Amino acid sequence: MKGDKLIMYDIKKILVPVDGSPASIKASERAIEIAKKYGSEITFLSVANTPDMFNIGDYSFRVHYNYDNVVNNHKLAQAEILDKVIEGLDIEGVKFEKKVISGEPAEEIIRMAHDCQYDYIVMGRRGFSKFTRFFVGSVTQRVIAESPCAAVIVVNE
Repeated sequence: MKGDKLIMYDIKKILVPVDGSPASIKASERAIEIAKKYGSEITFLSVANTPDMFNIGDYSFRVHYNYDNVVNNHKLAQAEILDKVIEGLDIEGVKFEKKVISGEPAEEIIRMAHDCQYDYIVMGRRGFSKFTRFFVGSVTQRVIAESPCAAVIVVNE
């Protein structure tokens, strides 16, 4: 890989969060390059960001029937996005799996990286301005700060 300044050893498992953005597609491509070079396995992960509660005024509650529908619909939409991204990749010769889960994206990425003992997380950064990142937060920033393994961040330029 041209300009590869990363020193990588024994990379068996790579976690690639995918949200369908150009940055996550570029990160997926980069992860495939790494996997082909080091014989790694990839897990493509899509997290359906779902609310914990519905808030109305001072009251928080969960309407189980509607909540379950929201979760299922979000997961179905994320599965479609993930399938579409993977279809567009040159994944031949790379062992991979795909997972769609629900929850808060940063928490779920970090939890999966820890629980399944990934060696690397390869993820994209959308490129929010500092001002926007301050208000909306950044999944990438949180993953970098709390990841139990190395995180390779691919910037979409």
